[in-house]
Amino acid sequence: MKKFSMSLVAALSLCLPLTANANVQLGLGIDKGLGISAQIDNVQLFAGNDGVSLDYKFEQGTFKQNAPFSWYIAAGAYAGEHDYGLRVPFGIKLHFAKGWHLYGQLAPQLEMHDDDHRNDDDELQFGLSTAIGVRYSF
Repeated sequence: MKKFSMSLVAALSLCLPLTANANVQLGLGIDKGLGISAQIDNVQLFAGNDGVSLDYKFEQGTFKQNAPFSWYIAAGAYAGEHDYGLRVPFGIKLHFAKGWHLYGQLAPQLEMHDDDHRNDDDELQFGLSTAIGVRYSF
């Protein structure tokens, strides 16, 4: 999984020059372990020491016009060391300084486990994951 994560980070760094007109945000977070958090326009990417995730924000807004908080709803997928699945993150962002924001999210997910690492006979399980991080907008 670590080779896959490093390959993903390398591929993302090669794609960054293609995003010259995009809103690019980079930072650190805890989602699938500790790792690199990125957002390019409405696409959120995470590569950590326990897995990777990719989400698309399809709805977002603010609570009040001048409030430092905003919210979003996304849909995506993740892959970990022994599981993978689909998820729907619900998140909030705190814009605390120019270009900086702190984010947190809860993500209900449909989990699929590798056969060798299942704890029971069910192939599909529902779960809930959390994430927190900080990003800087370029």
